[in-house]
Amino acid sequence: MKKYVFGVLAVLFLFLGGALFARHELFRRAANLPEFTTGGWVASVVELPMRDGVKLHTEIYVPTGLERAPTILVRSPYEYLKPIEAMQCQTLTRFGYACVLQDVRGQLASEGEWEPIIHERDDGLDTLAWLVKQPFVDGNIAMRGPSYLTCTQWAIADALPPEVKTLIPSVFGTDLRLVFFERGLLRDDVLTAWATLMPGRGMRQTAGNDYLAAARSLPAIEADEKFMTRKLPWYRDTLAATAPDSAYWETAQMREFRAIPERVKVPMLFVGAFFDPFFEAQRDTWERLATRDQSVFVIGPWNHLGLTSGDFDFSSSPGRLDQWPMMLEWFDHTLKGRPLRKLVPGQVQTWGVGDEAYRFHAAWPPKDLTPTSFELGGAAQANSCSGGVLSATATTSEEVGFKFDPANPVPTRGGASLLSFAFFRNLGITPGPVEQGDSCTRDDVLTFRTEPVTAKTRLSGAAHLRLTVSSSAPDTAFVARLIAEQNGQALLVRENAATLAYPTAEVRSPQTVTPGAPVELSIDFWPIEWVLPAGGRWRVDVTSSSFPALHVHANRAEPWQLETGFEVATQTLLLGEGKARLELPLVP
Repeated sequence: MKKYVFGVLAVLFLFLGGALFARHELFRRAANLPEFTTGGWVASVVELPMRDGVKLHTEIYVPTGLERAPTILVRSPYEYLKPIEAMQCQTLTRFGYACVLQDVRGQLASEGEWEPIIHERDDGLDTLAWLVKQPFVDGNIAMRGPSYLTCTQWAIADALPPEVKTLIPSVFGTDLRLVFFERGLLRDDVLTAWATLMPGRGMRQTAGNDYLAAARSLPAIEADEKFMTRKLPWYRDTLAATAPDSAYWETAQMREFRAIPERVKVPMLFVGAFFDPFFEAQRDTWERLATRDQSVFVIGPWNHLGLTSGDFDFSSSPGRLDQWPMMLEWFDHTLKGRPLRKLVPGQVQTWGVGDEAYRFHAAWPPKDLTPTSFELGGAAQANSCSGGVLSATATTSEEVGFKFDPANPVPTRGGASLLSFAFFRNLGITPGPVEQGDSCTRDDVLTFRTEPVTAKTRLSGAAHLRLTVSSSAPDTAFVARLIAEQNGQALLVRENAATLAYPTAEVRSPQTVTPGAPVELSIDFWPIEWVLPAGGRWRVDVTSSSFPALHVHANRAEPWQLETGFEVATQTLLLGEGKARLELPLVP
């Protein structure tokens, strides 16, 4: 049993009942936190008016025995998180912090209409303008919370009053192009799943089947009215913004939101997760952060909920509760002036798959690591589980192909691009390093693998798969899975994709391709830390779909969101003479 299962289950059980003191004491012990410094809290509620008169439900928790205290602000839209966030606010009071928990506009007990992101800047700034004047605030304020709770932080991060000393952004980034699209393919398990969950006030946590139906629906642009209870302009606007340079991404709001990291003035504690759909966007946000030299980025082998999942043995890895000592250490430092003990400003701190301790980096991924290159070959065996080869030497020039039928997509098995698991539990979708099972037996999957490594090997950074391909279709997709075959398992490391219209990261608008013409494309896997044990192999599977993580390509030219049908495509990989190679950032 995993190291943290007992602690998490105990906390969740006590959320439902039991004495308040026992509940918080158990949480403290499970999270390995220091002794409490106060005995409890005094709670109150304010219906706080915004500049347009809309009132937001705001709960205040002030530690007993303290007239004034450093204060943490949390702004959330989620019903299922409310009791957890309330308890975490109460826990913070036991360490001498006041905590303010607010329902965002249009959700829970707050007034107004729900429009994601639109009102978070004005409402957040209005809330802070009120908060700095409250008698219980000692002049030191911070914000925290994961996912959309971090979105509410970024919305105002460049316009904070001087009383706000820090933010803790978790599993979220400001360039949403990196979250919602993968080279022209919509990430259905992120955007479509979330839109189905929250089309209006409240959460439709039993709408998992509606989500999958919406992800399959044609034309995609009408899925909202069919399966999300209403027409959602923000969802449709996003679907139409396939290209990185689409007009939607260049609106003033999107440009300003994306650029906020370059304008911040406070240090931050970033908390990221290798198996989180926002990971690459969060990493990009970190790279552009104006206060990076004063901030810390902690990345663990977690999913979007901060938990470990998948088929790897994570018993020696940190879990969600381990993030609490870091957060408390950071708050004590930035709000109370205490010295840091374990966190080091300016560094990235990673715990990768197979690690037994945190690793500290002045910059991550490493910028001076020369990748190890493997050529794809052995076409005769690539259509079977015995597989072709990933060879360090040149391979023979040859071709190998498969038929891609959008009516029968390859099922998603793990990875980072998954969000629906967090609220549609009945679907059985699991993020992380999931066993790939018999996926290599499919006719539309090509498999290539290296020889076994003779010693423990570390992958540190971003792998790249350079392919030369052709297709009978005017546009289509190629999806690749980087897999670690180790200890009798085939575990997904990374899954990413490219299309003929968007073959490389540098392409900002769709390219026109003649069917049958060769195209050079690059599938850029997100960075990761992974330790492959001696005897293990690196493996790459190449196919054309991964449902529901990615929208299934119709094998037709854009606009994809208006397509009402699809074509079967013949896909070809050209091998040998450097036409197909895998580049792995392996630590010597």
